Amino acid sequence: MSSSGVAEARSRVEFRVGVADPLGYCCALLRSATAKGARTVVCVPQALLEALDQRLWTFSPLDFLAHCRAGEALEARSPIVLCSEPDVHSLGDRDCLVNLGVDGVRGWESLPRVIELVGDDAAGKASARRRFRMYRDAGCEPQTLEVGHDTR
Repeated sequence: MSSSGVAEARSRVEFRVGVADPLGYCCALLRSATAKGARTVVCVPQALLEALDQRLWTFSPLDFLAHCRAGEALEARSPIVLCSEPDVHSLGDRDCLVNLGVDGVRGWESLPRVIELVGDDAAGKASARRRFRMYRDAGCEPQTLEVGHDTR
């Protein structure tokens, strides 16, 4: 605990803002993370789960992004796990959380790195501001990175 009484967060949190195509950007990010050996969990709203799952299969003709959904038999061995519930407590040893949702994710503190993807829409920006405050209130100082529109 810090002198202010707030638990010190160990996670490095990044907000990547201005993402024109969040699913495409997420695929490119996961390709890079997987190439480096990272074990990533992606929290994605149920409405986008199927679309992200399909994009990971078809994102690049030269890459195979092995992944599964939370609760499937391959979860422990998969480098990428997709979940629609904003809670990563039960997902085991992971290196990074990528959040495509509008809510904060329970259990984020147990991961070394958190990446929040924020689109161009007003509602997404408003929910990102709430999550930014949530991380600060937990003793973390999130970084912000303006991204381009290229997802290759």
